[in-house]
Amino acid sequence: MSITSLSDVPGVGEKVRKALVEHFGSEEIALKVIKDTRVDLVAAVPGIGTRQAINIVKGAFEQEFGASANMILRTPDIRKIYEASLDIIREYANTTYAKDRLLLYFPLPPEKIDVIMERQTYFADASDFAKQLDNEMRTQIRELLKRMRGLYRRARPKRTEGRVLLTNDAQTFDRLIEAGVDRWCPVYVLSEGENCIDYAKGYDFVLFISPRGDYDESLDMIDNVEVLGKDWTIDDVLPERTIGFYSRNYRVIDAACQLAAILQHLPTNRSMERFVEGIDFDSLKRVGEVLQQLDEDGEIAAGMDPELDRYRQAVKAFPTAIAEVEAWLNEEIRSRISKSKVTLGGQQIISILQSADFEGAETSALRNMLPAEIVETFSETIQQAEDRLVEMLGLTVREADWVSGIVSEEIALPVRMIPAGINDLEDRLRRLYAEKRFRLLKKVASELNKLRDSVTRAVQSLLEFDLFLAVGLFSVDYDLRTPNISMEYRGVGVRGARNLFLVQSMLKGKHGPVQPIDYSIGATPFRPEGTAQENCAILSGANSGGKTTTIQTLAQIVTLAQAGFPVPAETAHLCVFEEVYFFYKSRGMVSAGAFETTLKQFADIVVSEKSKLALFDEVEAITEPGSAANVIAGLVEILQKDSRSCTVICSHLAREIREATDVPLRIDGIEARGLDENLDLIVDRTPRFGYLARSTPELIVERLAKLAKEPKKTVYMKILENLQRVRQ
Repeated sequence: MSITSLSDVPGVGEKVRKALVEHFGSEEIALKVIKDTRVDLVAAVPGIGTRQAINIVKGAFEQEFGASANMILRTPDIRKIYEASLDIIREYANTTYAKDRLLLYFPLPPEKIDVIMERQTYFADASDFAKQLDNEMRTQIRELLKRMRGLYRRARPKRTEGRVLLTNDAQTFDRLIEAGVDRWCPVYVLSEGENCIDYAKGYDFVLFISPRGDYDESLDMIDNVEVLGKDWTIDDVLPERTIGFYSRNYRVIDAACQLAAILQHLPTNRSMERFVEGIDFDSLKRVGEVLQQLDEDGEIAAGMDPELDRYRQAVKAFPTAIAEVEAWLNEEIRSRISKSKVTLGGQQIISILQSADFEGAETSALRNMLPAEIVETFSETIQQAEDRLVEMLGLTVREADWVSGIVSEEIALPVRMIPAGINDLEDRLRRLYAEKRFRLLKKVASELNKLRDSVTRAVQSLLEFDLFLAVGLFSVDYDLRTPNISMEYRGVGVRGARNLFLVQSMLKGKHGPVQPIDYSIGATPFRPEGTAQENCAILSGANSGGKTTTIQTLAQIVTLAQAGFPVPAETAHLCVFEEVYFFYKSRGMVSAGAFETTLKQFADIVVSEKSKLALFDEVEAITEPGSAANVIAGLVEILQKDSRSCTVICSHLAREIREATDVPLRIDGIEARGLDENLDLIVDRTPRFGYLARSTPELIVERLAKLAKEPKKTVYMKILENLQRVRQ
């Protein structure tokens, strides 16, 4: 069913619809984001969490795709098995995007076999690619992928200090406001009779936009202005908007550039070529070079332009430099005068100067009153103070004149700094810095703006690559293979199969190697001795022998295979089932109501006309043993008649079930042969086909007896004696 509006998306009510439209700006964009399966972007909408975003995207995907996970996975237990298997794959994903995207991979029905085959080819290529990565390269790629995420499309407005935009055209003003420029810096439209100078005072840099070419003569009074005509763009007046996109996504884009450089030189295959085609390597290389000119805050990086660095440092250091020079100047004059050897004592001279300052004596009078040596001390020290200020601000020889007159020539203590001179010097430095910064940012933004589409495509390709790599690494670490799927088969047969959950704990160092198993149910090319392509079997055997693990492994292989993933088996042959059922054994006593519910579920399985795989784990727990055998026997008799169904039932009542049924019944067995030196069960985990295995509870009791101490040892020995007597 095609989705044409947000209202068609499952889980999107009016409240959610409004939130999506408000966040993305329109229903069209919001719907495209959902259809593009961008869980990360939907989850970023205020009021929508990750889980809800996943449900929205998954619901839309399933509706348009025409299939859903629950169509195939018919019981909570089988859904848990598949979800746990999928979680193992998701652990290999480095990005939220890939982790969420993997949730859209679920077992597909027979009519989607072409999609299953496409995925098989895709993930086989993923495995081949992953095999060629050494540990160092694998780690390097994964570390870079961890920095990847979906790009934030909009730059976060950041107030640009010291810049103002002026225009004498109302339409231009409206365009600036609509683009949100006023969120970055002040924007004003001049009314008739108003002058630019009235608005420009106090700003470091002024941009005047005059589409009609009108010229405001008051602009001649401003030395920090740029005039734009009719051919202007938002980026011409606000390069920070483009820069902001890159700075907000700085780490992502930087990682993408590094990843692109790596992928360009790695072995490729058919699927890898899709990622390579999505990356303009030359553009990404240039992006990486240009980004070196910026820091993560979107400012021109230190060292990129010496002149900008000087002015930036001068503006930053200015208040401290003025304060330090003033303090040094007065302390130095006091020190020199105190050490002078003129007729008047140094302290007397200081008192005269301080008194003169207080009484407002004229400089000329003081100069005549004081010895020439003292006057010279003032002149020399003031000059040295100005030189120090020039040095502290990093001014050039030509710029040194800017500090002349910033210190008062009046003979007084303390020596005065002239506020107007200080303000003028600071304003000049700020204007020079603002203009230089604007020019450089504009140049960088102009180039980066041309490269933005290449960046967007590359990041999206690399996010998809993360899913590809995750499945590839999963396949390599778990030694997976591509299964053989055919609509000609009527069952599932596996050789050298290993349970994913056991392999996972083995890889974590919790135990030794996992013993592979062979098993077959139904009609497939894999026909072990003792089988005749039966579609129904009872799996008997010892406690802890691996019955549950066996059918759990079958469930993992079938569900992964129908989702298009490789499977944990040397070879696997299977059809595409329309339904898969799994029932774990009941925990504790089952009530009459629960027994009734279970029987209804069994009835649903039996009457379903779809091809199905049904796996049961010790279902005898639903009622008392005598009745349970008869219930299971009845179930088996009906299921055996359905050639499109395959059933495996784990049970300790195999003998009783066989006696209760009127049809031939295949019984497979997993039997323990004894205890090893560590008192662990010696078990061949692969079932013997057509063989009734003993549960051998005495082996477990024997193990407990050997491990226990008195008085419990006596209890176990008594139980063991009774069990052995019954066996005999």
